[in-house]
Amino acid sequence: MPDTVATTRIPVLTAESARELDARTIATLDDSFTLMRRAALGDATWIARNTDPTARTAAVFIGTGNNGGDGWLIASLLKADGWTVRVRSIGDSRSPDARRAREEALRHGPMATPRGDEAVVIDALLGIGASGPPRDAIIAAMGELQLAADRGATVIAIDLPSALDATNAEDFGAIPATHTLTFGSVKRAHLLRRDLVGSVHVIDIGLLDPATHEPLLVSSALVRSWLAPLSPDAYKNTRGRLAIVGGENGMAGAVILAVRGAHASGVGMVRADVAPMSALAVQIAAPFATAHSWHNEDWSRIDCDWPNALVIGPGLDGGTSHDATASTQLRAKITALLARFAGPVVLDAGALTAFASHTDQLRDALAGRPALLTPHVGEFERLFRRAPDQHPLARFDDPSALALLLNATVLLKGVPTVIASPENRCYISAAGTPALAVGGSGDILAGIAGALLAQGVSPLHAGAAAAWVHGTAAERATLAHGGWRGVTIETLLREVSNVWPTLSFANGTELHQLPAVPTR
Repeated sequence: MPDTVATTRIPVLTAESARELDARTIATLDDSFTLMRRAALGDATWIARNTDPTARTAAVFIGTGNNGGDGWLIASLLKADGWTVRVRSIGDSRSPDARRAREEALRHGPMATPRGDEAVVIDALLGIGASGPPRDAIIAAMGELQLAADRGATVIAIDLPSALDATNAEDFGAIPATHTLTFGSVKRAHLLRRDLVGSVHVIDIGLLDPATHEPLLVSSALVRSWLAPLSPDAYKNTRGRLAIVGGENGMAGAVILAVRGAHASGVGMVRADVAPMSALAVQIAAPFATAHSWHNEDWSRIDCDWPNALVIGPGLDGGTSHDATASTQLRAKITALLARFAGPVVLDAGALTAFASHTDQLRDALAGRPALLTPHVGEFERLFRRAPDQHPLARFDDPSALALLLNATVLLKGVPTVIASPENRCYISAAGTPALAVGGSGDILAGIAGALLAQGVSPLHAGAAAAWVHGTAAERATLAHGGWRGVTIETLLREVSNVWPTLSFANGTELHQLPAVPTR
C-alpha cells in the first residue's frame, strides 16, 4: 500500500552518510554556516523551552570542530535570551565555520568559565567526525562534565555524547546524557546505546530528503500514513479475516496472545487453527475468535479460502526440542499449507525454526508472495547461519541480506527492531523497553502484523507499524507502571489498543522523540 500522505522521512545514518546528507543540503544554501546557524537555533530553542525556566544557567563545553561551533552559537543565543551562560573551551576553533561561530559569540565580550553550579550542562565537545579515544584536553573537560552529571545537572549532548562513535556505537568514555539533540536524522549509535543518549530529540533544520537506500526511522506519522481510512459502512469482513495456525498441545498460550494482538489492532475476524487440546483454551481466553482443531495432526482440512492472511508459527515447536524427523514433518506441513494458500503470510517462531538450514525450501514455499518473517536473534541465526549481534553493524545490515535471499520481508526483533524488504527498503523501530523481554511478547507482535496484512498493508509497512505499535505499547505500560519490572502481558495488550488512537503527524521543530529507556 503506498503512503497516503506526505510525511517526514527521518533517516538512520552512519557518520559518513550523515556528512553526505549535510553536504547535499549545503550545496543548496548560500554557505555551510547557514546550516550551522539553523542547528544552533533549533537547539537553543529546544533548550529554552524544555528546561527548568527558574534555573536559566548553562555551562557550554566546546570543542575545536564544527560541533564546538554549534556550541558557541548556542551559548550566544541563550545569553541573548537572558540566560547566564559560561563557557569551557578546550582550544582554538579549527574549521572556518567554527571560527566564525566563536567570533560571533564573543562579539559582545568574553564569557566566564563554569563555576560548577550550572543547572544545564551542554556537551558540544566532539561530533560525529570524532573516532577513537579522546585526548588529554577532551578527557579533562569530560571529567568536568561527569562532575556536573554527578551533582544532578541536566546534561544535553549536541548530536551525540562526546566519545561515542556515531556509526558503530563504540564507547570511549562517553558521559551519559539526559537529552541528546540531533539534526534531521538519527545515527546508529543513538539506537544502539540508548543507555548513553537519554531522550533523543530530532530537530528539524531543513535537511534534504535522504537517499532512497537509507533506512528510515518508524514514527507515529509514518504508521498513520500506512493505514487506509475505513469506510463508514464497514463490517467485519471488510476489516479483514485472519487465520492463525499454531498452538500445539501445551502451547495454546502463544496462539491466544497472537489472536488478542490481532483483535487489539482492528482486525474484523480471527480464527485459530490449533491442536485439539488447545482449542478449548482458545475459546475460553479469546471468545471473540473461532477455534478449529486439527485432526490427527492433519493440516489438510485447514480452510485456506476464508482468510485474507495467515500467521503460522505461534506455539509450534519447529525443532528446538524435537528430533530432526519432527522438524521435517512440520516443514512439510507448512510447505503444503502455503501451496494451498496464495495470500500474504507472517511466519514466526516454530515456523521459522522448522526451516533452519533449509532456506532454499523456505524461499520456494513462499513463492514470492507477500510475506513477513519475524525472527528473534536465535531464530535469525538458525536461518542465516550468523548471529546479527556479533557485530554492532550486523543488526542493521544482515536483515536486508536475508530478505534478499528469501525474497521476503524480514523483521529482526530486538533493540532496535530492523524491518527489511527484498527491494532493499528498510525501516527501523526504536520503540520499546525491557518490558518486551518476556515470553509471549513476540506472539502479540505476530498478531498485530497479521491483522495489518489481512487489511491489505504491505509486509514492509505491516512489519514496521507492528514493531512500532508493539514497542510504543511497552513504553506506555512502563511509564504508567513506574518501570518495566512488573509490566504484564495483559498490560501490554491493553496498551496496544490504546496506541492506535494516538497516531499523529509531527509538528513544530521537533520531528521525533525517542524517550529514555529505563533499565530498572
